[in-house]
Amino acid sequence: MFIKAEIWTVGRTEHGIAALLRLPSSSQCVPVYVEPAEAQAILTSLAGIKEQPPSLPEVMTSFGKAVSVKPESIEILKSGSPGHYRSVIHFSGEDTRFSLDSRTPDALALAVRSGIPIFLEDSISQEDSINVSMTESERPFATQRSRLQDELGRRVEEEDYEQAARIRDRIRQLEQRMRTEKE
Repeated sequence: MFIKAEIWTVGRTEHGIAALLRLPSSSQCVPVYVEPAEAQAILTSLAGIKEQPPSLPEVMTSFGKAVSVKPESIEILKSGSPGHYRSVIHFSGEDTRFSLDSRTPDALALAVRSGIPIFLEDSISQEDSINVSMTESERPFATQRSRLQDELGRRVEEEDYEQAARIRDRIRQLEQRMRTEKE
C-alpha cells in the first residue's frame, strides 16, 4: 500500500541534505537524503526555473512530450537504510503505459516539474518518518521564499523577465500555501 506525500522543503539535517516529504495532514516527514547537486535540482524545480543545460527531469519531460507520453505518478520504495530509497516513475500515453526505475532525487524533481503525485510505500512512512514541530513549519517556507526572492532579483538584473515572472508566480503560490497552513 502507498501513501501520498508532497515535498515540504529541502534542507540540512544531522545526517546530511534531505528532501523532506510531508505526509498528509500530519507533522510527520520522511527525509530522502540527496547530494548537493540533487538538492539544487529539486529546489530549482520547486522554483519553476529551467536549468541550462537541462537536468534529467527536464530531459524526461521533453522526451515524454516528443513521444506523446507523460509521467503519471512516482512511487518511492524501501531499498536499504532510512533516507535512501528506490523509485519508479509511471508513464502513460494514448495507447501505452510503462514504468521506469529511477534515482529518487531525479524522480522527486520530475514530480515537482510535472505536477504529478508522489506515493510512499507505507512501511517507509511507518518506519522512517520523523516528527516535525508545527512551530517550525514557517521556517522552510520563509527559507524557500527568501531563496526565490534572491533568484527573482538576479533574473530581473539579467533582464530574464520570462523566468522572473515564473519565479514571481512561484513566490505567490508559496505565500498562499503559507496562509493556508496557518489557518
